[in-house]
Amino acid sequence: MGNYFFKCDISGIQSFIFNVPSNGAARALKSRSIYVQKIADDCLKNLKDFFTGTDAVRELYNGGGNFYLEISTNKRVAEMEEKVKNISANYLKKDIYPYISFVEKKTNNISDSLDAVNKKIQLAKMQRPICFDLLDAKPIQIEEIDIKAIDGINGQVPNGDFEWIAKHSEGDEKLAALKLDVDNLGYLFRDRSENDYKTLSKALKDFFDGELLQLIKDLKMQQNIYCVFSGGDDCFLIGTWEKIFELAIRLRQKFAEFQRNLKSQVTSLPDTEITFSAGIIVFPSHYPMVQLAVEVEDALNESKRATTKNSVTVFGKTLSWKDFDKARQLSATFIALINNPDEIKKESKSLLQIFRLIYPQKKEIPKVWELKYYLSRNVKKENKQVVQKIFNDYSQSLLLKHYNYSGENAENPDIYLVASRWAELFMKKNELK
Repeated sequence: MGNYFFKCDISGIQSFIFNVPSNGAARALKSRSIYVQKIADDCLKNLKDFFTGTDAVRELYNGGGNFYLEISTNKRVAEMEEKVKNISANYLKKDIYPYISFVEKKTNNISDSLDAVNKKIQLAKMQRPICFDLLDAKPIQIEEIDIKAIDGINGQVPNGDFEWIAKHSEGDEKLAALKLDVDNLGYLFRDRSENDYKTLSKALKDFFDGELLQLIKDLKMQQNIYCVFSGGDDCFLIGTWEKIFELAIRLRQKFAEFQRNLKSQVTSLPDTEITFSAGIIVFPSHYPMVQLAVEVEDALNESKRATTKNSVTVFGKTLSWKDFDKARQLSATFIALINNPDEIKKESKSLLQIFRLIYPQKKEIPKVWELKYYLSRNVKKENKQVVQKIFNDYSQSLLLKHYNYSGENAENPDIYLVASRWAELFMKKNELK
């Protein structure tokens, strides 16, 4: 009896899910997300139905449009290749396509099997059959679904569309998209036993399903957060901008606790902290969905390019999670100053803008002296002590960055830019009233 390692990898998921008009996007995104997972589930069922009798099928992972199987069987390789080909052929004329490949399992090291099957999948993607019968091609018909009947996090949607959700924002009526995934996932799974692999897969899937959903409920955000998809090691959420910001911080804190508990279950895991990175984009409710998907993916990739990853990119700036929380606290200070009756509206608005106005371009020396001028001319006496402390810290962070100092006291000046934009969003609606 031979042992084989199977993988299904659905290609083109993001472009397919987000290729919808802005009007009615909330229902369309969810329908397409569920449709993608149904394709994976159907492919999985086809394979399980094919391997019967003395065959043994062990499901190692299933989520996010992908699955891994370990199969023991007496079937011939040619027979299995024909079955895989027939399953994929059902989707030749569709916008998304499941690539299914398998390799013989030659060692007990699951990393060897993962490397081999991933290489074969990449080869399959370069050899996808082309359907020439284009005149017979038809748009995918996606059945109406009862979203509220979906169990778990993927059934988490508010009662209204994106415009309705945006109107429930605090401050500016904007939405935010949050996309995140676990850092160094390949390294995390490498050289694990089969049992450890299954434990890791299940734990991550449960975290980005049940635990994420429970967190949203605990924070009373059910009418603020829309789950496009979540499962495996990543998720994509849309919601009122301020709740997305808060949820991102709280989810990062919860994940830190989760990974500590996980290490007690899987003792072979490295001592280094398991982390995730994220990208956040703030946008109006009628923003093109395809463009949104590209921008939030780019933001996530910026976070992944950070030296230690474990970061979040928002407003075009990449911060560590610790610095992102500092920006949250600083934005609250800005809002308190702006709401202070001793500050008039015009001066308050310029207080938030000054951080961007003096931020240096490329190799330019930071114009920190302009902060002192602003402090003497525009800040009331009652607030000068607080504002001066903020300005001094900002000046120091700009100068240390300019001179490439990265010691213990070096603070990321981008904290102040993010905090000022954060506060502006909170104050926007008040200015319009």
